[in-house]
Amino acid sequence: MKWFCFLSIFVISNALAGCSNFDSNEQIEVSPSFDNEFGEMFGVKEKIGIIGGQVTAGEDQKWMWHFWGEEVQYKEFSAVAINIGTNEEIDPIKIDYEMLIPTEDGLISHSPSQVMFPSEGIWKVKAYVDDEFFEEFVVEVFP
Repeated sequence: MKWFCFLSIFVISNALAGCSNFDSNEQIEVSPSFDNEFGEMFGVKEKIGIIGGQVTAGEDQKWMWHFWGEEVQYKEFSAVAINIGTNEEIDPIKIDYEMLIPTEDGLISHSPSQVMFPSEGIWKVKAYVDDEFFEEFVVEVFP
């Protein structure tokens, strides 16, 4: 009988764990900062970079998005953000210019936006170009 109870609890807990978007063993780390010719950014070096300061929950903030690659020029971008702790999913972009404009060398395209995260925590941001997944990064949102 003890084995049956143990096995039942084990099966149920594994089933519930499977409902989460994130593996509890997955190491989620805030994306690092890096420098380039446009200044200090955070994100994924030579893939996607954001110029913007510390993010505070419930406050609008300006972000300058940078996407590497000629294939993103003059395309639209969007994002989905997921709070790692609560699985809350939002569109963090409140105002944007939609189209990615290339820099002089054409290797990086950029666009300004205004973002807002409703609550503190660690957020995984998934960036899309023309509705196709491009890259993801992790940001910490402070109270």
